[in-house]
Amino acid sequence: MKSSKFLIIALIALGGFALQSCGSESKQKEVEEATVNVKVGVAQLTNQAELMSFSGKLEAETHSNLSTRIMGQIAKIKVETGQKVIKDQVLVEIHAKDIQAKKAQLKANKLEAEAAYTNAKKDYDRFTVLFEQKSASQKEMDDVSTQYNMAKARLEAVNEMGVEVEEMLRYTSIKAPYNGVITRKYMNEGDLASPGMPLVAIEKQGEFMVMARIPESEIAKIKQNDPVFVKISALGDVKIDGFVSEVNPSSQYTGNQFEAKIVLKPTNEQKGNLYSGMYANVLLEKGGMPSVMIPKSVLIHKGQLTGIYAVSQSQTAMLRWIRTGKTIGDQVEILSGLSDGEKYIVSFTGKIWDGAKLTIQ
Repeated sequence: MKSSKFLIIALIALGGFALQSCGSESKQKEVEEATVNVKVGVAQLTNQAELMSFSGKLEAETHSNLSTRIMGQIAKIKVETGQKVIKDQVLVEIHAKDIQAKKAQLKANKLEAEAAYTNAKKDYDRFTVLFEQKSASQKEMDDVSTQYNMAKARLEAVNEMGVEVEEMLRYTSIKAPYNGVITRKYMNEGDLASPGMPLVAIEKQGEFMVMARIPESEIAKIKQNDPVFVKISALGDVKIDGFVSEVNPSSQYTGNQFEAKIVLKPTNEQKGNLYSGMYANVLLEKGGMPSVMIPKSVLIHKGQLTGIYAVSQSQTAMLRWIRTGKTIGDQVEILSGLSDGEKYIVSFTGKIWDGAKLTIQ
């Protein structure tokens, strides 16, 4: 009786296993026969421009440190930092009492020199006539000529000194050389100004440039008038057109880094948001080498590996590991793992796996 029970249990278990085995085989068969609807792209070898990037700071294209050629105490500074000024507006005045006194003294000297010259000229003219008439000796003529030339030279010297004094007076009033904005005051009222010492700094608004630092490995690629676009980090992703106006071929005086001057051409709207000192990123495209570029969205990441699903000759999905290079926008360069003309899966419906049969839309 017990053996009959064991036999029945064994038959039931065997039947269940057989049913389970049949179910697994059926599911496996369904998976193998299932197809995945996909859209594919074709890898193409195209010439991609090399995108070079350089850093720098935004500067006014025209800026000046204004100074004086005389020594004197600063009487008044008529501007503040950030103030807009117009051409020939007086910015700084320097005490000029000593120069005014010298000017008054020169005025008196000039009157005296003019009077002496007038008398000497009359004597010279009169003795010239007498000498021609044989009524004056050579000695008298020589003496009169000497007096006349001395008076003439003295008058010319006084006039030249007058020009010098007027020029000195001109430097007691420091004026704006162009329309602009004051960016710095170096001194205060009452300070002693001396020749060559900067008093105020001014820059012209609306005209900007970037002094870009160029690595030695790329300086030979940069040429004058190359078009560029500049991204100002403070303005987000806004790009400003520009061009290379100067390339310094020597790094001897620039801290062993080469420099290129980038002149910007901002729109009127962009000009109002630009300020000197902003960090700038200069982007320059140059002709590069042919390469395969595909959308970044098709990449598959597993740990440190990057792959794509390629399309095999038997129209099945084939997981292939690749090596990527530079990224330009939403495209990524494929260095290895995908060749020119090969098909790869761009998108699919449902799930996909290595070896899946494909229905290409």
